[in-house]
Amino acid sequence: MRVETLKGDGKSKISQLIFDNLGLPYNTIRKIIRNKDVKVNGKRVAEDLVLKSADELMVYYQEHQKPSINIVYQDENIVIVFKTRNVETVAETGQTLQTLISEQLGTECYAVHRLDRNTEGLVVFALNAKSKAELDKAFKNRTIDKYYLALANGLFKNKEEVISAYLKKDAKKSVVYISNTMSVGYEKIITQYKVIGEYENSSLVEVKLITGKTHQIRAHLAHIGHFVIGDEKYGDSKINKQHKKRYQCLCAYKLKFNFDESSVLNYLNNRVIELEKEKIDFCQNL
Repeated sequence: MRVETLKGDGKSKISQLIFDNLGLPYNTIRKIIRNKDVKVNGKRVAEDLVLKSADELMVYYQEHQKPSINIVYQDENIVIVFKTRNVETVAETGQTLQTLISEQLGTECYAVHRLDRNTEGLVVFALNAKSKAELDKAFKNRTIDKYYLALANGLFKNKEEVISAYLKKDAKKSVVYISNTMSVGYEKIITQYKVIGEYENSSLVEVKLITGKTHQIRAHLAHIGHFVIGDEKYGDSKINKQHKKRYQCLCAYKLKFNFDESSVLNYLNNRVIELEKEKIDFCQNL
């Protein structure tokens, strides 16, 4: 039996907290609550309550109920995994992708970059200090090319373009703002996109990050009038409902490595790690 301790946030039900932090399937979560395998402030409950910020939630579940990690590539230095939605890459508390990988592999791993909780896709972890140093440097210097697939609203006039703007992050509100002109607190962003499929009123685009800021793809595409379908923060809820999408259709689907010849990871330079489009949820019915 495994025990996890979570904190209430003043707005989420028990089921949502378990799903967001532990990534367990909803049918498993319902069974856990029904069987009173949860305690709120030390008392067992069988109701799916909204917890206050000061409430402590203890969750009891079997180890086999924990989700397995989809490893896409692994060698002695790195592991690349497919992160599903509603899983944090790293966090101070709760079940994260990093802790799940460490438990599954039986060894420590190091996060070298992140994806938003609600963005799925490829995430790289280092398995030793040397590879961590190399990966940290590569992501900082942007010598690893990161490509995303996004289902965007509308049809693009320009089918392929490199666009630039300026972004300001509001950490308290967990949102970013985009401007066409430079102002105090804004940083320049550059995004490259290419339309690879067109449908009735949506486009499948491949996006390459030239810079990499918080929410850059979502906010930048929305800024030019083509928000990511399913995105409730930068998109349109009415249009999202029309598409029957309750999650943002964005996936980090491809990585290309460009290490220095002197790097211990230079053997990866001719390797492209790519997810098949058919395995990405929002691509399956296009």
